[in-house]
Amino acid sequence: MKIRNHRFRNLLILFICQIVIGLSNAQDSLQISLLSCSPGSELYSTFGHSAIRVKDFKSGEDIVFNYGTFNFREKNFYVKFCQGKLLYYLTKEKMDSFLYQYALENRIVYEQIFSLKNEQKLRLYQILQDNALPENRAYKYDFFWDNCSTRIRNKIDEIHHQSISYPLRLDKTFRDYLHLYLKDSPWSRFGIDLILGLPCDEVAHTREAMFLPLEMMNVYDSSTISTLSLTTPSSVLQGTVQPKLKKNYITPIVVLWILLILTLIRNIFYKDSTFTIFINNLVMISCGVAGLIICFLWFISDHTTTQNNLNLIWANPILLLYPFRKNIFKPNTIKWLTRVFFI
Repeated sequence: MKIRNHRFRNLLILFICQIVIGLSNAQDSLQISLLSCSPGSELYSTFGHSAIRVKDFKSGEDIVFNYGTFNFREKNFYVKFCQGKLLYYLTKEKMDSFLYQYALENRIVYEQIFSLKNEQKLRLYQILQDNALPENRAYKYDFFWDNCSTRIRNKIDEIHHQSISYPLRLDKTFRDYLHLYLKDSPWSRFGIDLILGLPCDEVAHTREAMFLPLEMMNVYDSSTISTLSLTTPSSVLQGTVQPKLKKNYITPIVVLWILLILTLIRNIFYKDSTFTIFINNLVMISCGVAGLIICFLWFISDHTTTQNNLNLIWANPILLLYPFRKNIFKPNTIKWLTRVFFI
């Protein structure tokens, strides 16, 4: 009887060891990496993109978890986007499909492999799987605070219990970081500067700057966990550097100079002509429309970075009344406004 008990105990121990080894091998078979994509030609892709790749060498599965998916066909898409109520989704797709899409757009895809322990890999994979469930995959997008990059950053922080050592960077504001990606898009830069308020001029510390995919890639290249590198050095997985776009000579500065010259000409030669009235109305209505947009984004939308916008001083909805001023204000009031605003 004792011999049988010993045999049963040995078999049980052997069985448990096999399970543990099997689980260990399953965990070891996983490789989790960060994919960072270079900017695209469309405005929504100007600042790049981030995703997480999970590769299982044992099963051959190679999946990309993408927090940057949105539905163009969603009802009232543009209204929700402007209101800050547009939902983004976490989706899963095969790695080949992901790379094919970015190859079509001539965009570079970089990869950094995370240095994770076996249990951390398994836990992160489970978190991603849970987030991808239909009831969990949707979230309200926020460009600075909750996007495809910050979601990944937060998951990595969670896995490491907030013990990551980031390199110190204190020299740029949120607006400065945006300008880095808008050098060749003067009109996009003008529009973004117009609608963003004072919160955008606060200093973006290292972790906060990671709202931009390529900035997060650069930060991770220099980040450590217990003196060890957080990731392998970033490497190009697909694509090559593209030549810069042709310079746009019709920039906001050029347009403003033209308006200034036209204003000087009308003040000198055409003080009371139809031309003068047209130029005045055009400038004032343009500023009034810009003011309406600012007010909407500040007071009505859910966007936090469009609040406290000082551009409202010169771009004010009240200016929309300028063409009708003679029907609204008394002559003395009009004279006073003319002296104050030089109109």
